[in-house]
Amino acid sequence: MSSTKSDVSPDLYHIVLSTTHISKDPNNIIEKVRIPGTYTSLRAAKAAAHSCLFDAGYEREFFTQYETNKDVFEDRNLSDRQGLVVFAVASDGTTFRVRIDTTANNMRLITDYEDGRIPIPLYYIIQTTFIYNGEKEVSKVRDLNVLGAYVDYQEARKLAERILLSEEDGLSKESYEAYYEASPDDTDCGYGENVVVHAVSQYGENYSISVIQTKRLENVALAEASMRIMWNRICFILVITLKLCMSSFPHCSSLFLIFPPTFYPM
Repeated sequence: MSSTKSDVSPDLYHIVLSTTHISKDPNNIIEKVRIPGTYTSLRAAKAAAHSCLFDAGYEREFFTQYETNKDVFEDRNLSDRQGLVVFAVASDGTTFRVRIDTTANNMRLITDYEDGRIPIPLYYIIQTTFIYNGEKEVSKVRDLNVLGAYVDYQEARKLAERILLSEEDGLSKESYEAYYEASPDDTDCGYGENVVVHAVSQYGENYSISVIQTKRLENVALAEASMRIMWNRICFILVITLKLCMSSFPHCSSLFLIFPPTFYPM
């Protein structure tokens, strides 16, 4: 939805949810990024950022750490503090960061939603800078920034393919130690989902340019709810089966001792 009105917000505010999961190998860090929404108001974006994890279906008890105080961010010297609104850690060590990134509203997008959210899905160009330790997998994400938001995937893709190149600055594909780009028919170049360009500078910095689409967090909550419903149905069928077994074969009653009382959904 675009407009020619003069009161259009000059900026867009994007909610960026990054989830970092540390596997058994501490050097193998898996980071996932999604943008659940874009807003025309900073106030609305802040409200959405604060409710982001709960909108995804998580409860406060799920986190061993849950912090929203900027002074704490500074005291802990947290990386990537710019725009950080929520920092949380789950019991398994998974780290959640909810940030607000700002870009110019070049498309003059507007919204009729009371919460200020842009009602249409957008495509975002994201640049991620990695630090490698040489022999292992990715050890740390140093920077992650939203560079722009677009209505059309092909437009975003075309611009994304030029992010690391500049005739004015003399930067070409040959300026990098390695430069990989996705073929026109593919949505990634082999360096992660939606990564259309991956390059290594002469100084060892690794850059990934991604194009991702808005992903509402209600989808996550619905998926988790579906899994819970499915599990309850499985438990119900198993309990009925065990009861039928016990009625036909009394010696099978000992099978009920395998499961704690909280197991039974009846």
